[in-house]
Amino acid sequence: MKTILYATDCDPKKATALRYAYRISKILKAELHVVHVYDLMPFTTAAVRSRGILERNYFKDRHISLFNYCREQLKFELGSHKPYFHVVRNSSVTRGIAEVVRKINADLVLVGVKSPNTLRGVFTGNIGNELMGILECPLLILPEDFDYHGLSTLLYATDFEETDFYAIESLVAFAEPYGALIKIIHVPRAKEFNFESKARWFKQTLAQRIAYPEIVFSAERAEDVESGILDHVSKDMPEMLVMMEREHSSFLDRFFHRDMVKTMEGEISIPLLVFNKKGIEVKLTEEPTDSLRMQWV
Repeated sequence: MKTILYATDCDPKKATALRYAYRISKILKAELHVVHVYDLMPFTTAAVRSRGILERNYFKDRHISLFNYCREQLKFELGSHKPYFHVVRNSSVTRGIAEVVRKINADLVLVGVKSPNTLRGVFTGNIGNELMGILECPLLILPEDFDYHGLSTLLYATDFEETDFYAIESLVAFAEPYGALIKIIHVPRAKEFNFESKARWFKQTLAQRIAYPEIVFSAERAEDVESGILDHVSKDMPEMLVMMEREHSSFLDRFFHRDMVKTMEGEISIPLLVFNKKGIEVKLTEEPTDSLRMQWV
């Protein structure tokens, strides 16, 4: 992982996500890019200066504000590991973030989710949901006021698909600097009766592809997939939940649903790392045909 992009609205009361992004970028030895997307403030026709001058001044003001925000919030942590700053004018926060993702070829995008009890909180939740559908790189979503405590356990929910191998391979690069445990879980659906053989195939194939020793597996039935994942989160106490975005799975849809977020915020209070299945499939088509073309039969 070489490049991490963190999107911020420069709210001084909510800087835990910035510190999280900065600290993991240092551990992973990755460049940290911080982006602030703004829409142009309204200018009256009676303004003395031309609109072009006012726009340029406002852009400079946003850039200075972003720089000062990072300097004030990171304080004494800032050393030789300096962030890069991007200020983008766009009426859509999502499109503005995606613009910078393409420009710097980001390996990871990080956003925070605000309190669901505010309109702003619902809005930022929707940004995360929209980004999942357009980003090819992973998206890390941080709950409100979540402090960085390092990583010791990552919980990856699998459905035994080919794209899972690529995601886990990327996840190992994330976990290895910490020596973190990757626990791969599968919650069988009600009518899924052949998951044991799938699980054997998946473990054997993964062992051939990845030599990382800190990987364990678990497959346990539950009332439904969502409750099974929540049970693992409660029992294993991971620092991060990792999932594949599969055409907006019901669990992720419910996570971002306006009414459901209030419930989920109380139950999932850890970062959620989401891999985009379509983005991975695009990468697979660009790789040699013998790299990941193993299928379960």
